[in-house]
Amino acid sequence: MSETYHVYGALGSPYSMKVRAAMRAKRLIHTWTGMTVVDRMAVMPNAKVPVIPVIKRPDGTWTNDSTPFLIGLEGEGRDLLPPDPLAHFACLLLEDMADEWFMKAMFHYRWAYEEDAEWCANWLMFDSLPNAGQEQVEEAAADIRARQISRMALVGCTPQTGPLIEASWKRCCRHLEAMSLSGQRFLFGDRISLADLAFYGQLKVMSYDPTPMAWLRSETPYLYRWLDHADDASGIEGDWVDELSVPAKVLLGEAGKTYLPFLQANLDALEAGEKTFSLTIEDGTYEQGTFGYQAKCLKNLREAWAELSLESQKQLADWIGPNASILA
Repeated sequence: MSETYHVYGALGSPYSMKVRAAMRAKRLIHTWTGMTVVDRMAVMPNAKVPVIPVIKRPDGTWTNDSTPFLIGLEGEGRDLLPPDPLAHFACLLLEDMADEWFMKAMFHYRWAYEEDAEWCANWLMFDSLPNAGQEQVEEAAADIRARQISRMALVGCTPQTGPLIEASWKRCCRHLEAMSLSGQRFLFGDRISLADLAFYGQLKVMSYDPTPMAWLRSETPYLYRWLDHADDASGIEGDWVDELSVPAKVLLGEAGKTYLPFLQANLDALEAGEKTFSLTIEDGTYEQGTFGYQAKCLKNLREAWAELSLESQKQLADWIGPNASILA
């Protein structure tokens, strides 16, 4: 049996970038295919849901959910989760926040601004149709641009929520900038973690999109450069630290203020049979459609929280804030 993992994704996909960087960091043998339309026809039937990246394991099985895939690889190659239970949970929570909340800024910036929407759609379609020529690429780009813009309200990206999303994203970026200048290379030490990789995936694609790229280069230039460090950490040696870094603690507070209330409101709406939900976050109203996957995220976090000692729960709650009760 081959020991090679085959990763099929796209350069404009944050989760594809996350998985590719993780495979590099873990030093596992893998191939990378930026999928064209032809590749998709062969690969996507192997996925249960049509999202990327799609990964073929050495045993011939397929998956396309980045978080359980990477967690399932712990013990193979270099680990991405710190072994200390408290840091382990903190890493899981921050990774989840990056995947499910921080990503809203990626979607917002990409499709809310006219320049970004046109540039990004053309870029995405050129990668999918590299042999098609300009006219066909731009026709396909117009279609995907219209489709993605039509989905914005469903995922919570509207003119009303835009300022809230941007403010939350910028705060997190400033905390990550502080990490990059702290004398510690990553959130949990001098080795990259699953949480670092999740933030990296979102930011990597945003570092090419015109509006967030300009802000990152101007306001968080060292975080912007850090992205290249995270892109291939295969040769970066280092270890976990015993004490949680200040940026990690502050980001846990951001999760308490935004992400955990978001997860709870989504779950409450699902249980009530509602199709949408809204909540107040930092004096702003946030609204979107309900998603079963995000209810699963909260379930997984609660299960991981229940495994912690009371002492670890208390310490984490001090950093997360009052909304740590959502995890109980």
